Amino acid sequence: MLSTLLKILIIALSVAGVFMLVIGLGQSLEVRGVRHRLMQRLQAGPLPQLGKLAQLRTASGRASAMINMLSRLSLPQSGWRDSEMLLRFVRAGFRQPHAPRVYFAVKTGMVLASFLLVALFMPVLSPHASWSQWLIAMLTLALLSNFLPDLYLRIRTSERAQRMQDSLPDIIDLLVICTESGLGMDAAIAKVARDMARSSPELSEEFYIMSLEIRAGEARMVALRNLATRVHLEDLYDLVSMLIQADRFGTSLALSLRIQSEVMRGKRMQRAEEIAAKIPTKMLLPLVLFIFPVLLMVLLGPAVIQIGKAFAN
Repeated sequence: MLSTLLKILIIALSVAGVFMLVIGLGQSLEVRGVRHRLMQRLQAGPLPQLGKLAQLRTASGRASAMINMLSRLSLPQSGWRDSEMLLRFVRAGFRQPHAPRVYFAVKTGMVLASFLLVALFMPVLSPHASWSQWLIAMLTLALLSNFLPDLYLRIRTSERAQRMQDSLPDIIDLLVICTESGLGMDAAIAKVARDMARSSPELSEEFYIMSLEIRAGEARMVALRNLATRVHLEDLYDLVSMLIQADRFGTSLALSLRIQSEVMRGKRMQRAEEIAAKIPTKMLLPLVLFIFPVLLMVLLGPAVIQIGKAFAN
């Protein structure tokens, strides 16, 4: 039983490696595509580039056809566009309209690849495996393969939310400066979206989308609520509630923002103190397992050796 579990674990690690390879290749191709387009703009001579553009379009069409074929096997036929599914991709930073199709295509491809890996490695690792062992290996690996894209999406969402959480007080300080200098709320939001693009690209993008919604004629309260829904941070919910109340009742916006900034910085300090307070507890297990046995060996080792020699004599 132990050898079978070890074999399944080896196959699962292989699938994880394939998944990380696919993610790395996707990011590499994206970077290379951007670099290629920039080089095309910098170089002269548009005629020789037509063949390359045609090749790129052909390759893109083939990849799109493959993604559509794989996504049809797992993508829900209806109802998913109005569900929380799209919000998951938005909160993870994937705003492309084809992101759900790519996601479900990767999940389907991972499951199919898990079946292929079992078929390739199972005869080598366990030549005399029964059909039940084959079935267990396939189901276990398929479940792991189906879970890995979800895990990647959750980790990416959590990391993105943490970066926005850390930069939120700085954005509020910039809003305070803009409002105290005489800018209105809409102009202050647009300026924050421009000036924070380098230090906090995630929140800058969200504020830019909110600014576009306001320019397009959306009510400010609705745009603020949409911002809070997309970002999904407790501190941002509090900020949006404060901005809506200040807009509704006509209170001082700069004073309210300054108070909110101080509250958020206090919360950030509390979170840092909580993390620091948990460090001794987390260090207890490594101390007991690794450091104390070594100390006992150093301190008691010579005495044990001398006692052994005395009894031997």
